[in-house]
Amino acid sequence: MSNFSFDDLLRRDFLRGLGLWIVIEIVSFLVLPWLGAIQPGDRLKFWFGLSIPLGIGGALLLGGSSRFVALTNERAASGNKTLLSLLGQFAGSIGIAGILFPFVMVAGEFLAKIFEQ
Repeated sequence: MSNFSFDDLLRRDFLRGLGLWIVIEIVSFLVLPWLGAIQPGDRLKFWFGLSIPLGIGGALLLGGSSRFVALTNERAASGNKTLLSLLGQFAGSIGIAGILFPFVMVAGEFLAKIFEQ
């Protein structure tokens, strides 16, 4: 028997993913343009708009996948456990990619600016 709630696990991981995404958003779209590391423009506005659903969805997917893996490890039959755990881990990786999307786009913009000069 486990000593934690699966709903608490989902909530905790969702809030941690959302917090990480908010910090990345602030650094990527406020701090770096203010420092002049990247140029604000239409592409940056497009990436900001795209990063909102990807970040929130990624945090939801991260929280849901951690709950899914925990439930799978406790309740699934041993034959299906490995496959279902890999599926949950893959979903969590997709969630992390959604959370990190703004950082990847801004890093690409920063590198493009460096090589342009």
